[in-house]
Amino acid sequence: MTPPTERTGKRRVFLDLTPFRHSRAFTRLWLGTALGSIGQEMTVVTVALQVYAITSSTFAVSLIAGIALGPMVILGLYGGTLADRFDRRWVAMIASVISWLAIVVLAVHAIVGGSSLWVLYTAATVNAVAGTVGGITRRAIIPRLLPRELLPAAGALNGINMGLMATLGPLIGAAAVGAGGFQAAFLIDAVLHTAAFLGVWALPALRPLDETRAAAVGALRAVRDGLGYLRRADNIRFALTIDLFAMALAQPRVLYPALGAVTLGGGVTTVGVLSASFAAGAVLISLFSGWTGTVRRQGVAIIVVSYIYAATIAVAGVILLLAVIRPSSGTNTVAIAALAITLAIGGAADAVSAIFRGAILQAAVPDALRGRVQSIFSIIVTGGPRVGDVVTGAVASMFAIWSPLVAGGIAILLVVWFLTRRTPSFRNYDRDDPQP
Repeated sequence: MTPPTERTGKRRVFLDLTPFRHSRAFTRLWLGTALGSIGQEMTVVTVALQVYAITSSTFAVSLIAGIALGPMVILGLYGGTLADRFDRRWVAMIASVISWLAIVVLAVHAIVGGSSLWVLYTAATVNAVAGTVGGITRRAIIPRLLPRELLPAAGALNGINMGLMATLGPLIGAAAVGAGGFQAAFLIDAVLHTAAFLGVWALPALRPLDETRAAAVGALRAVRDGLGYLRRADNIRFALTIDLFAMALAQPRVLYPALGAVTLGGGVTTVGVLSASFAAGAVLISLFSGWTGTVRRQGVAIIVVSYIYAATIAVAGVILLLAVIRPSSGTNTVAIAALAITLAIGGAADAVSAIFRGAILQAAVPDALRGRVQSIFSIIVTGGPRVGDVVTGAVASMFAIWSPLVAGGIAILLVVWFLTRRTPSFRNYDRDDPQP
């Protein structure tokens, strides 16, 4: 048996796997979510490639996100209410089935050779909304399966999930499109989403802890209660707001199809490499995330890594500017490599922020409100990048392909500085005394 001191020392460096040993239910949920998330990202990349193949327009690609944003915000809020009022296992299963059906529609559309943008936009929106509700519910489930002291470790494991999703999803998606067409990627996602459903189906019942109170509160009242709580909870609001601005002010991924086709060359290979780079950084830092469990001042940690993230976005824009000024006659491998490394550093910073932010949300929010607060968080996590897609696509179309990243990185730096000055309590947030 490993001595406690040695085991603790190892956890300060390497990924802590204790949540897997503590809860088989968490393990099943994690595995199902990992497979389903990889498929989800495959579909995101594949739809973007298909829309660009039809239109040759970066703005048309950004509309995939823009059209989905409204339904995601509205139905995402109600998704959190459902997670607080009903058995969370059933809510997650129903969301998985709806997402699976949307993927099947995309696969059939590709198989018959369809080129309807509205079919693509509609099915992608349904898939995104169902994925949002499912993600809300899964995150609200975790504190019911694990004790509070294991939540940072669970956050790191979920960071691995996100990294695998964003690393393997684009690579497998691009490879599947290249080998078997768009339909191949969609069909693989349908299989992976089946695994996600089974991961939730194997969970125990997860009814509200106070079923009488949950049933007595109407849907609109429940949403208002969640928003009202957020207005009073300064630290929770700061954690969510800083994440929203970081994602909404600049989102490089919408540029990747144009970078692969025109600016840097390399086609779908460049798209896959750049899409995977951000996530690769997240995976690497998560593998060495044992130290995150020893950090008490989690608010300070989020502020520091947010500055690092903003700097990497601005540097990525400068790399693209240099590539435009000094274009390569073929595939610009130097610029692609530099951009990939920069994005990987940004992904690592974002992953550390997500670990601490997730721990704060799960430790400081009471269970009766956890679904609704997670719904707001999920709207930010899924809606924020979509706003960023639209902003980045529009700015790139109006000015230059590098301009949204340079401007966005600087804007994020200023926002982090401003919010930190406005909410001094967040700098003092203590893991051992979680105050919302």
